[in-house]
Amino acid sequence: MADSSKGMEHPTSWYCRFYNSVREAPINVPLLIISCVLFYKLGFLVRRLSGEEPHFSDDNDQEVDLPPLRQDFTVRELRKYDGTRADGRILVAIIFNIYDVSRSVHYYGRNGVNPNYAGRDISRILINSPEYLNDSEDFDDLSDLSSNQMNTLREWEQQYKQKYPFVGKLREKLQINDTDEEDLELQQADPVVD
Repeated sequence: MADSSKGMEHPTSWYCRFYNSVREAPINVPLLIISCVLFYKLGFLVRRLSGEEPHFSDDNDQEVDLPPLRQDFTVRELRKYDGTRADGRILVAIIFNIYDVSRSVHYYGRNGVNPNYAGRDISRILINSPEYLNDSEDFDDLSDLSSNQMNTLREWEQQYKQKYPFVGKLREKLQINDTDEEDLELQQADPVVD
């Protein structure tokens, strides 16, 4: 009976065969890794040439059905757009440019990663750290920043410009049209006599 068991081959699983081939010829591991990398790159290249560009942006971005907003804001007005309004719109400012980041609720919303960024000028936060969060409603002209810090901010702003819609400018005070002021002064100075 012992002779009959020697004549029969036991079926081995694929991982046992793989282990045995690696043990017998260790060069198989680097060849396997190189083959996997080449197949991945080949698949990526084929997708790119066929026009199917892989989607690398955040999968959590939500389509928000809000009408486009084009308006300049003061710091006080910007603070109202922190996602708590009825429309849920979230705005942030970088280097005096305001962007609508409402579709990234997972990042800027109340339960998001950085809800304190919503409705604020985040310029200093992006170059320093979240501890520089400015709770005041004073306008920050960023005049004390170095050229390296301004370059970093410009890079951040380029990313926001590509990803989010531009809303308007962050102003120290909303400007009234100069011609309207002149007209008001003329009307008050020259009363009409009939």
